[in-house]
Amino acid sequence: MTTTRALASTFNTTSRTNRVGRSASLRRRSMIAALATAVALAVSACSSGSPDASAAPTAVALPDSAVGEKAQWVLDSINSDDATTEDEIAENIAPEMLEQVPASQMVAVFGQMGDAKPWIATSVTEATAGLTVLLHSSSAELQMQISVDEQPLVNGLLFQEPPADRTPAASWKELEDNVAALDADTSMTVTRVAADSTDDAGSGERIVDIAGDETKPLGSVFKLYVLGAVADAVAAGTLSWDDNLIISDDTRSLPSGELQDLPSGTLVSVRDAATKMIEISDNTATDLLIDRVGREAVEAQLAVMGHHEPALNTPFVKTREFFQIGWGAAFGDARAAWADSGVDDRRAVLDSLPGGVLELSSFDLSTSAWQQGVDWFANPADLVAAHLALQTKAATPAGEPMRGILSANPGLQFDSEEFPYVAFKGGSAPGVLAGSWLLERADGERFVITMQSSSLDPADVTDTALVFGNVTDAAKLLAEE
Repeated sequence: MTTTRALASTFNTTSRTNRVGRSASLRRRSMIAALATAVALAVSACSSGSPDASAAPTAVALPDSAVGEKAQWVLDSINSDDATTEDEIAENIAPEMLEQVPASQMVAVFGQMGDAKPWIATSVTEATAGLTVLLHSSSAELQMQISVDEQPLVNGLLFQEPPADRTPAASWKELEDNVAALDADTSMTVTRVAADSTDDAGSGERIVDIAGDETKPLGSVFKLYVLGAVADAVAAGTLSWDDNLIISDDTRSLPSGELQDLPSGTLVSVRDAATKMIEISDNTATDLLIDRVGREAVEAQLAVMGHHEPALNTPFVKTREFFQIGWGAAFGDARAAWADSGVDDRRAVLDSLPGGVLELSSFDLSTSAWQQGVDWFANPADLVAAHLALQTKAATPAGEPMRGILSANPGLQFDSEEFPYVAFKGGSAPGVLAGSWLLERADGERFVITMQSSSLDPADVTDTALVFGNVTDAAKLLAEE
């Protein structure tokens, strides 16, 4: 029997309601998808929880449509005894996607999936922007999301572990029980804040308070502080939203994002960089902005925006430094020095890191590094305060673009009639998953929801739908008040 699953509203496949189609979301994250596939296969193939061949899942037919035909092409390719060629990739994948993931890398991913063949499609869900297909083999199970453009060529392709089955919480008690059952160490808070609150202490009525006093790694949620520093520089007259930043080998970081693929010398406006930093978590955009306003300005913003202990993030690390220290094969000495160093010694470590092109292949992202201090850190009250501070800045003439920037990607799907405005920033790294939302309800009430999960085992935080499904549940409960 065919079962259907809704398109997952996970951090990696977020929907941009009324702004950008899901296919663009998938395309922008295609690099991450390709890199994650081999890991997902290896984990699934070797784990005791691998699919049981005796269960004899039933294959289902793919739709007779443009996107269905491309999904069938993917299925045929990963099941073929002949390796997929770069020419075949170029004939079926849109050029803009190949700018994100080269044909050679796509060939490698298809080959890795072929190691677990034969694959069959066991469920299909159709949506306006594409298909979600559950793929099953004797040793692995993956969810494929695929979309096509008008040509039709594949412009979005994402492979990930299927979201775990979960029962939505019907009460705050059930929500707390669901969070407590997660594998990773997780905090979650739901805070009601006054409509006109600018309280930088992040106070308010805590509706949900699960480990709400614990400081945890943030991943890219730290970019809220960078945006705050940019806004203050604009207000001070030392920066304009229309100023240009220049991409170079020394400022180019690793994905997520798009700017890392642009040639050196490309100009990007501050406004565009800030938008990409928040909307698609563009790492290169982030580093360009930090370089422009200055590391010290971002460090100062921690206190300005109500962080309880700015020293936790001092010195403030750029994303390319984060990759170098945390996972660079050539930076073992820097990693060892970082873990036990004070502020001055850590600044010296950062000063010692070389510029130039970073090769993704030289970074082993299979282990966590946050436990060595390689991340950015905050507690839920800090994130509440940060969102409130940014909304205050957004209400000034200098901060005019910020409400749009912060709401460009809501992270999850929310009922727009119940919550007409949602500001969001999420983050992830090996062993880290975090998200923060400021929701404005139609009646004027405002809420901030935070979730922070961390584990020494990166596999504990790979199911973003399972973790962030609790946020969706919380929003529904708030809508029912």
